Amino acid sequence: MQQERVLISFYGDDFTGTAATAETLMQSGLPTVIFNEPPALSYLEEHFPGVRAVGISGVARTLPAGQLQQILEPIFLTLKSYQSLIYLYKVCSTFDSSEKIGSIGKAIELGVRLFSPDFVPVFPAAPRLKRFTIFGNHFAAMGDNKIFRLDRHPSMCNHPVTPMKDADLGRHLARQTRLKIGLINILDVEAGPERINAQIDALIAADSPIIFFDCLSDKNLNTICETVFDRFYGKNPGFFVGSQEMGYGLVKALARQKLVPDGIIAEPHIQEGSDKGPSLVLSGSCAIVNGDQIKWAEANGFGNAAVRVENLLDSKKKETEKEKIVIAASKELAAGRSVIVHTAIGPQDERIETMKKKAGQLSLSEPEANRILGAGLGDIAQEILRRSCIKRLVIAGGDTTGRIQKFLQIKALQVAKSIGMGAPLCYVYSQRPQINGLEVAFKGGQIGDPDYFHQVQFARTAEFGKVALGRM
Repeated sequence: MQQERVLISFYGDDFTGTAATAETLMQSGLPTVIFNEPPALSYLEEHFPGVRAVGISGVARTLPAGQLQQILEPIFLTLKSYQSLIYLYKVCSTFDSSEKIGSIGKAIELGVRLFSPDFVPVFPAAPRLKRFTIFGNHFAAMGDNKIFRLDRHPSMCNHPVTPMKDADLGRHLARQTRLKIGLINILDVEAGPERINAQIDALIAADSPIIFFDCLSDKNLNTICETVFDRFYGKNPGFFVGSQEMGYGLVKALARQKLVPDGIIAEPHIQEGSDKGPSLVLSGSCAIVNGDQIKWAEANGFGNAAVRVENLLDSKKKETEKEKIVIAASKELAAGRSVIVHTAIGPQDERIETMKKKAGQLSLSEPEANRILGAGLGDIAQEILRRSCIKRLVIAGGDTTGRIQKFLQIKALQVAKSIGMGAPLCYVYSQRPQINGLEVAFKGGQIGDPDYFHQVQFARTAEFGKVALGRM
């Protein structure tokens, strides 16, 4: 059994999705750590010798297409130096992207050039999250689990940055790349490996290097991952593009080849766990699900501090606004009550339009305004942590987390405990003593039960020192 190498290397195009991918790998029995910057192989061998999967958290989902190569190429090259069997470009399971922002097509083109795969399997589905692909069209559940085609999904079709106007993922991706695109449909997947391989051969012969896969179930997921990995194994490494749930299937594929043990592991030392007192929630999401979670928490004992986001864009008002929020949140925490600092409660919050108007008045582009907002929220988080000494933090919003974590000087993360699906609590590795060992949950706007923040507050976790996979 091969245990001396990093088996899976992955890049997450947003921070919450990176943590969710680490969760799937850890649950599948693969020791995993995620980093903000790709460490040298020598550093991994010295500081994290037992780690078998390495993730890099990024913000590619929010970057202009013209910047992607500059950002991604050095990361991909470092991952390539690990000589892993599998490379994964993790994308959101709602396939958030466009030809201008977060172009998955540009990332695939770079992956094809640097990793030289025979083809690129693209697998956006996440059946446990109720996100499915059928005959090339993508569907996602919302709230009460009603399933919507993506171009009719109440949140995704109105996304403020990358609205999904076409549920046909091949057509959507074709606007982002000139590479030919094929599809293995659900009938092929259900027919099994022989049929899948025959269809892959036909698409490769037709010069279609990008191949989407339909998926409706965990069984489909495992069949696809095992079939595709078996094709790559012993030849070129595989370069995959897909959702966090690919982690389950890819570990199954490794186990099939006797490269890792097969089976789900238990969370470590859970019997010794303890809760950690009141938590701080920092929410930059405008998603409907996240808005409902804020409303539930406020109705059930959480304090709240509403940020006037337009003030954070104004150089004359931002310091006053930040101090107001810090004082309000710190007061709640000192009283032993968890608190939510939020920039919006759902997509209809008037602060969203007010921020856009303010950005226009200041001649700020959307990326510039988001960067300033992220910096302001980062400052708020740091100051609240300094004054309150809390042990647990939640950052909600996939785009928000990627910006704020840099201000907290988080160097690496390790999953501490699953909270529902796709938004685990993580231990923080940092050279700052106050931050090292802090527990942080990174939650996408569409993820989690209505009482998610309550679940985080009362989760019991082991002490960091007893379960850490490495050291800084």
